Amino acid sequence: MRVLFVNSPGLGHIFPCVPLAHALIAAGHDVLYAQGGDVGAVAAAGVHVVDVTPGLDYATVFRPEEIDFSVDGGDEFVAALFARVSGVTVDRVVEVARAWSPDLVVHSPLQGAGPLVARAVGVPAVSVVTGPADSAPLIADLMRDHMKEHYVRHGVTPAPAPGLRLNSIPPSLLALLPERVRADDDVPVRYVPFNGNGELPGWLLEPPKRPRIAVTLGSIAGLWGGLAVLAPLVAAAGDADAEFVVTLGGGDPSLLGELPPNVRTVDWLSLGPLLRTCRALIHHGGSGTSAVAMAAGVPQCVMPLSPDQKDNERAVVERGIAIGASAETIGAAEFRALLHDEGLRTAAAEVRDEAAAMPSPAALVGRLESLV
Repeated sequence: MRVLFVNSPGLGHIFPCVPLAHALIAAGHDVLYAQGGDVGAVAAAGVHVVDVTPGLDYATVFRPEEIDFSVDGGDEFVAALFARVSGVTVDRVVEVARAWSPDLVVHSPLQGAGPLVARAVGVPAVSVVTGPADSAPLIADLMRDHMKEHYVRHGVTPAPAPGLRLNSIPPSLLALLPERVRADDDVPVRYVPFNGNGELPGWLLEPPKRPRIAVTLGSIAGLWGGLAVLAPLVAAAGDADAEFVVTLGGGDPSLLGELPPNVRTVDWLSLGPLLRTCRALIHHGGSGTSAVAMAAGVPQCVMPLSPDQKDNERAVVERGIAIGASAETIGAAEFRALLHDEGLRTAAAEVRDEAAAMPSPAALVGRLESLV
């Protein structure tokens, strides 16, 4: 079986599908990524990849300066933004698919080129859902509307591609989400953390001298100057009886201000190994980031930077595994809750165990084979 993976360009959309790609390869199937963005991360994961947008700066496509991050979340916002991002990949993805002849297409929910190319070459499509912000079936419908010209240009009827959705949201969290986010025929799959391979620093293997809190804005915000929002957190961290590890994600560390002695920065560090040494995680509300924290069973503090991330925040806060905060005012109260609130820690452990009980990507290879 040949399986073509088509994901949105950000690492937070690329990484969640990698364990499924590895499971398919281990079962003897051929896997190819038709990918824009950080294709080097795909190659480093041991998977063949074709760069469908070579040389493109995705900041010119996302156009973050045009996004009003203060507005509330909404399916229309997410659909319009990612239809634009998907549109720049469509032509080349269709070319790759027609040349390679896949039997199945796997895609992230916000990569509209995935279902389009599946219909173009007449094969099933599998969507891999990571978090609440991208899981509303309505988003897929809205994205097709926004991408209608691409469907028409390639002679494809704008309609859902046959296939299924794999959903890695733990059951108790999924039950709290509004009905518009759930699909009755979703197939549960365990979220297996993958945030890239690399050499681990020696200090990560040593027991922390104080409780450790990880801080990250994911793989995109740092590159667009977003690290500046962490300056109040860094300033407040100096008074906390904890150690903080801030991942820069390629951002400029000078935007954080003067670092207290208990704050360490790293440019990039795989989040899974880091969280195994941490008591808590402070982050922006990305679906993949939150899923890694759930798999690790650590409490979270969410400071959403965009409307869709507010949807993720609401879900984890309602489940009791996280607290919400503002980047401007976060400080001692939030640090104390993350380190000492036993309710948070108990709920996080419950969700961790739920996630671990879900079928692994390897266990679902047979289900994907049955689609072909």
